[in-house]
Amino acid sequence: MRSTQRNESMNSFFNKFITRNSSLSQFVKQYDNCLASREQAEREFNAADFHTVIPCTTKSAIEAQFQRVYTHEKFREVQAQFRGKVNCITRSMHSTLGFTTYKVIEQVFNSTFNKFVVTYDVVSRDVKCDCLLFESRGILYRHSLSVLSFERVDNLALKYILERWSKNIKKMHTHIKSSQDEPLLEPRSKRFDELVFRSHNICEFASVSEELIGILHRAFDKVMVEMEEYQGISKGKKFVNPRKSDIKQCE
Repeated sequence: MRSTQRNESMNSFFNKFITRNSSLSQFVKQYDNCLASREQAEREFNAADFHTVIPCTTKSAIEAQFQRVYTHEKFREVQAQFRGKVNCITRSMHSTLGFTTYKVIEQVFNSTFNKFVVTYDVVSRDVKCDCLLFESRGILYRHSLSVLSFERVDNLALKYILERWSKNIKKMHTHIKSSQDEPLLEPRSKRFDELVFRSHNICEFASVSEELIGILHRAFDKVMVEMEEYQGISKGKKFVNPRKSDIKQCE
């Protein structure tokens, strides 16, 4: 979304709660209501992401990969690209050492065509289009999808399925702070923000290759087991029978 569109969307959202004639005290109160409303909407979107399924528009196994992972909002954007493939003609130009270069001709209007050059690495399954729309917008566009379809790729490289569009990541982002939250949640929100900041850097580094992603996944699994063990021990300590402790002290 462009910055102008984002600003218009935010202005429209705040206009439901605040007017030009609002006093400072009204602004503070309504701003808090605004955050609470945003949080509730986020929860509803999360529930929809996990409990409903948007049907795939094609038989593509790659589209099904996105369907399983992405939020509804982002998956609809991806589906638009799959539908757009019908306007693309893919032609192989030359191939050498596992790299194939394609020309993709996209029909924009009746007599208007755009041409793109897409390269594909058969070993790493990397695909790169000179439109650079994946690099700038974070989703594979129809030119690249057309080449992947031509190559009969049915298992997309993980680097093209971005964590930031995942429904799991979206679920965790509901830690929106407002004065209506319980005071005890604020320390947790601060810890959460710190973890997100640090994990983002780690994920960016690991996304360079599938080997690094594998290392990170193994580390995550190990840490998860350790945390679950610690949590189990901590809960056990909380439920220690105080009478037994007194008996031991007397002995």
